[in-house]
Amino acid sequence: MKKAYTSIYIGLLLWVTAACTTEPVTNTSGISLPTEPVDVTVGGDLLPNSMPFNVVGTWHGVIPCIDCPGIVYDLNLREDNTFEETRVYQNKSTDSDIRVGTWRITDEGVLELSSQNAERTKFDLSTAGELNMLDESGNPIETPIADMYRLRRDTALTDNNTPLNSDQRRVGVDFVATGNEPGWLLEIDLEDGVYFKTRPSETVELKGSVPEPSTEGKTTKYRTQTEAGELMVELTEAPCTDSMSGRVSPYTVRVTAKGKSYSGCGMYLGSAENK
Repeated sequence: MKKAYTSIYIGLLLWVTAACTTEPVTNTSGISLPTEPVDVTVGGDLLPNSMPFNVVGTWHGVIPCIDCPGIVYDLNLREDNTFEETRVYQNKSTDSDIRVGTWRITDEGVLELSSQNAERTKFDLSTAGELNMLDESGNPIETPIADMYRLRRDTALTDNNTPLNSDQRRVGVDFVATGNEPGWLLEIDLEDGVYFKTRPSETVELKGSVPEPSTEGKTTKYRTQTEAGELMVELTEAPCTDSMSGRVSPYTVRVTAKGKSYSGCGMYLGSAENK
């Protein structure tokens, strides 16, 4: 009996030792990640009281930039409490910044990202389905552009935004934009022409050549004459949120076709903006 108790004691000791280890973990890319005690349970219905919704998944936004139009920000939160953050600076030739580390939910219900040699990034979770970035002190950002410091789910591309996929890159489209109510699509091929149509009925459809653009500040304008009427396009470098999907694009777009105005969001594909 004494031997049995001794075996049980040794087994419990080994289990406690393994559970308390703080050795760094390694992600699938072979990058060592700092490890902290994880005080949350994620996935399924096992959400802690401090987490109003499951944050696991990919989040996307365009946050302000001091010397560029914006920073395309992607954050992937994994179920093992590790994350990968990617920042792409628009209109800059520098490589994207990639950071990995661990994430947790604090007792105050704040999402906190931790990584080696970097300040902790914090997000407020009080708005369902959104991650609102906090300042360095963990307080809400209070500026006129505070709404730009928020991330939303990176939803799958639907019929309303399929032009933003790689198919258009292959056929030569340089800029694409979409809008809602009614749905519409704009494609600009700098070598072929401008194409605009309403969807899905295509009650309005115009195609014309690409004229020399005129630029006023951050707005580029195209005006072309088609067989169906005049088409005017304005592309303004200003973050734009799609009213249906919540996806954020770097350009606000205004189209006037047959005397009617349409508003939406767009983006350059690949390096077309630098042509």
